[in-house]
Amino acid sequence: ASSSSQPTESDHSQDMKLALTLALLTAVAAAKCQPETATAVIDEFFLKDFLNATSHYGDPKTGCESDEIQVQVQGVQGDFCTPPCSLFKPCPADVPTGVTAKPMCALQSTSGGKFCALICSPGNDAQCGTNASCKAISGLGICTYDD
Repeated sequence: ASSSSQPTESDHSQDMKLALTLALLTAVAAAKCQPETATAVIDEFFLKDFLNATSHYGDPKTGCESDEIQVQVQGVQGDFCTPPCSLFKPCPADVPTGVTAKPMCALQSTSGGKFCALICSPGNDAQCGTNASCKAISGLGICTYDD
């Protein structure tokens, strides 16, 4: 009596499930390995800032950065561009070429907003860079442009 080991219907079903599972796993693995692609363009505000302005705290006559306003400090001659600041938003460190004065969140507008200023030592205009000078106010100095 020889025993026959013919595959049964159940064996074929198991093989099909295994083949489908392997095919599905292969497809998932292949999909995960494909690099994700996206179409992007250069942000127009970034481009404008990058091409037209060199740093924060510049001379308003050459234009301020998009996040800055032109300010004049009460009792101080001259003006400058400055961004807003707060406890959670420190003053940007990108100062004009040659400036060694330190950006600090030192100004407050009449409406309560806080703004940065380049703080310098009165009498040391070199800290403020080209076309700017250090103006004394309340025992310290602020860099402004007089032109």
